[in-house]
Amino acid sequence: MTMPTPNVENSAFWEYSVSRYTKGDMAALALLLQDNHGVNVNVLLLICWCLENNVIINLPQLNTVIAASKTTEEKLKLHRAKRKAASPERGGESAAYELLKAQELELERQQQHDIVASFNEQAVTRLGQIQSISSNIFNASIAAFINAYELRDNNEARQLVSLVVNQLS
Repeated sequence: MTMPTPNVENSAFWEYSVSRYTKGDMAALALLLQDNHGVNVNVLLLICWCLENNVIINLPQLNTVIAASKTTEEKLKLHRAKRKAASPERGGESAAYELLKAQELELERQQQHDIVASFNEQAVTRLGQIQSISSNIFNASIAAFINAYELRDNNEARQLVSLVVNQLS
């Protein structure tokens, strides 16, 4: 049984992302996927939201969402490099570093806004009753994610994705 197409609200998704990202090993795993495998952390968090809310996003829909994130992705990459270079551990001033961190969070929020807007335009599927985590249907969003980022033949990345899924309650 399918339900009406779910809509995500920007501030609710931001709150979800912050709480999910700061739980357990999620941040470390997400950053490994970002830095070593080119994964967008905000898209990863959207997949987590989908899994926890019984929503299936297919590959064409996910590719559309990823495309919507591209406008801010380059800005974020450049800003992230600038922030890392200004780290107090690298002799940077901590006030300047904190300002760069706040600006980066604002860019992240902007990117999430683009992702949510695109997601809300997709006719994704919401499943009726809760599916078990081991269910094949449940993993359709993960399969789309792995294919979108071309991680199918990358054991390390797939293992990290699996560890991320294990972080979900």
